[in-house]
Amino acid sequence: MEKVSSTRDYNQYSLSIRFSSDGFSLSVYDELNKMLSIKKVSALLYSLSEEEIIRMLMHEPELQVNCKNIRLICELDTYAFVPASIFKSDEAELFLFYHDKKEKPEKVLYNELVAWDMVNVFSIPPALHAALIHMYPDLVLEHHLSNFFTDKINPNNNNCLQIWVRPKMMDVVVMTDAKPVLINSFTYRSTEDFVYFTLHVFEQLSLSAEKYDVRLHGMHKLNDLQMNVQKYVKTVVYC
Repeated sequence: MEKVSSTRDYNQYSLSIRFSSDGFSLSVYDELNKMLSIKKVSALLYSLSEEEIIRMLMHEPELQVNCKNIRLICELDTYAFVPASIFKSDEAELFLFYHDKKEKPEKVLYNELVAWDMVNVFSIPPALHAALIHMYPDLVLEHHLSNFFTDKINPNNNNCLQIWVRPKMMDVVVMTDAKPVLINSFTYRSTEDFVYFTLHVFEQLSLSAEKYDVRLHGMHKLNDLQMNVQKYVKTVVYC
């Protein structure tokens, strides 16, 4: 199959392609990094073959243009953050599956987060990996939490919970004295679940609801979550 070709020149724009188990989204940004448009495509992406994924992507007109920058971001629930000082690339799979048995074929990748002195090791379905390498051989695949750290979390942030909100998952990063002390994900089905897991983190780490802010991030409507968490935590903001 041929790689994506360009039919127009949009070099002043940037494109972010975010993949998840239920499809992918295409976000176009201007030169000031302001989002101009977003398009979502539904599909059981992680169960498709390489050929099916390539065919689906090549049908999208947004992928037929030249952009200044393209980022590939994958939402994946199998990950492990490892201190850079002990990480070895040939042992990436051992770090990832240290606690859990590898149950199916997975391609193991990693992102180095230099500013944080750690490495995020994660796994991706082989068919999706093969399709993206075919279409974008020179681009780095980013795990969504690597992207979260790079784009949303300031290394100078003190004493806060940074939460990336997905439709049924919440990724929690606890910052104490500008260092991440917890990185974990929880499945929630309701606002009550979301509040419970947020307060559970406060309780387990003995955090003060007066001194720790909760900062919510994501593409979803978060007003209801913000209002309910705010009943128990002094400061809750949508970033």
